[in-house]
Amino acid sequence: MSIQKDGFLFAEKYTHDIRMREKLYPLFEQVFGISPNLMTDLSDKGLWNNEYMPYSFFDGEQAIANVSAFPLPMMINGASIHCIGIQSVMTHPDYRRKGLMKALFQKMLDDADQTYEGSILYTSSPELYIPFGFKTVNQYSFKMDFAHTTIASSSSLRKLEPLTNPADLDLLNEIAQHSKILSTTFFPIRYLNCLYFNFYNPAIYENLYLIEEMDTILVFEVNNGILHLYDVMGETIPPIEQLCSFIPYEFTSIEYYFHPEAFPSPNLRPIECEAQTKLMVRGNILVENELFMMPVTCEF
Repeated sequence: MSIQKDGFLFAEKYTHDIRMREKLYPLFEQVFGISPNLMTDLSDKGLWNNEYMPYSFFDGEQAIANVSAFPLPMMINGASIHCIGIQSVMTHPDYRRKGLMKALFQKMLDDADQTYEGSILYTSSPELYIPFGFKTVNQYSFKMDFAHTTIASSSSLRKLEPLTNPADLDLLNEIAQHSKILSTTFFPIRYLNCLYFNFYNPAIYENLYLIEEMDTILVFEVNNGILHLYDVMGETIPPIEQLCSFIPYEFTSIEYYFHPEAFPSPNLRPIECEAQTKLMVRGNILVENELFMMPVTCEF
């Protein structure tokens, strides 16, 4: 069912129409400062999420408001939950306070509720989404002492360059698509398209590594004696001691930026995250008594 608002043209789920979706690029730049060149590069490299479902208003040829959703299957408390991720919530500055976003958001949720069990989004303005039934979820990283002083002399650790090396992109795709889920408490089952977009975030892209002899991808950095471990991808997940043996840096502690079920230890201590951007959930997502973190490679 279409929606009407002030005579503006409404369009939905048109991501396969390249001409139409390119009309969104200027709006991304106006609202988020994301260059149209980045969006074009994402598309040209075949990294655009073809499951991306935009709901938009147009004034003539100009996109003036948008909200988008995409499938985000999750493992939550041991159950597979059919969720959507919500992103690209944006209104052109000249068209705000006209109720455009409210109309788009409600239409998208009405459609989603017919198919999906829950919805997930990130925002720095949680108050905007509470009226739609969303609630803020606190996220926790996990830290433990871990003395790593042996410097690997012949590590097979290699920096990945998927944006410039097609072979690296193919390898990453293969490993990520068959990767074991790190946690049954709270973890995305499939999030490769989120990772693609995060290629353009230097904090992720500059820290993508492959342990060649194990076909395992690590996303990490070492700062001030702390191993910050953002993600691990592989068909099997080796013990943390084995993974660390390939890291040619010294550190005295490890901080996991995901629920560390795959790396159990009695010495883990949760640390509540104080990021400005908050995780919010809606629907059949029961997480009130759990401490966890969505992996930063899946942030959207």
